[in-house]
Amino acid sequence: MSVKKTTAAGPSPGAKQNDTHSTLRDIRRRLQYHLAMGIKEYPRNADVERFLSQPGPDKTTTGKRRGQQPQGRPASQGSKDMGGSESALAVLAEEIQSCTLCPVADKRQGTVSGLGKPGIRLMIVGDWSRQEDLFSSEVIFGPAEDAMLWKMMAAIELTADQVFVTNCLKCCPEKGTEPDVEATTTCFSYLEREIAAARPLLICAMGELAARILLGTAAPLVRLRGRIGSYRYQSSEPVAVMPTFHPRFLLQNPEMKKATWHDLQLIKRYLQEKAG
Repeated sequence: MSVKKTTAAGPSPGAKQNDTHSTLRDIRRRLQYHLAMGIKEYPRNADVERFLSQPGPDKTTTGKRRGQQPQGRPASQGSKDMGGSESALAVLAEEIQSCTLCPVADKRQGTVSGLGKPGIRLMIVGDWSRQEDLFSSEVIFGPAEDAMLWKMMAAIELTADQVFVTNCLKCCPEKGTEPDVEATTTCFSYLEREIAAARPLLICAMGELAARILLGTAAPLVRLRGRIGSYRYQSSEPVAVMPTFHPRFLLQNPEMKKATWHDLQLIKRYLQEKAG
């Protein structure tokens, strides 16, 4: 009778990568929860000091990781240091294009970064790009949704070069699928950096997902719309947020256009008051 011997094998590279991604997702969820609870700073006590004093990884062996700025500078801080310039948005778009942090990335049609320039007055945030035909990175919400969006902007006398449009989720999912909460949570750091780079005067959160993420609340959109809230990125000044319905919802429920027109008038009035 022979006895087969087995040897313990260490975790595969793929398993290590999955563990790292899982840890990052857990950290993002915890930070998002803290922000929703109003915790914006952490105490720097003796234990934290010891943790921060630990040496980092050997730069000669680790190489340059995806999304990492030169000389180990955090990516979010890099965007902030560049003062929200167009180059910061270009770097961010490259990171988004190569991102593989959530399951949506495995089957996505492509990535859709924000369109617009820094320093605009209005930033519009939707949920994700839904495309059924040929994929285009220029389609933000969807072909029909984008057409309605620009009609809405024209109604309050804003042109495409006066707004910055983006989504909570930067991947365009495969046809007929909808991403889960995990994917949008993973993408939240990209949205934060876009807002910091664009420096808008007002954010229009279009749809349930955008309103909840930016305002840090689980309240339904029907209770949030029509009122201006605020979003704060780290230690920066808070940005006003006006929730309203998404063009996709309006195409399916045209009877809600009247309520949305009221929200658009509030946006127009707010921008005029701040400009004056």
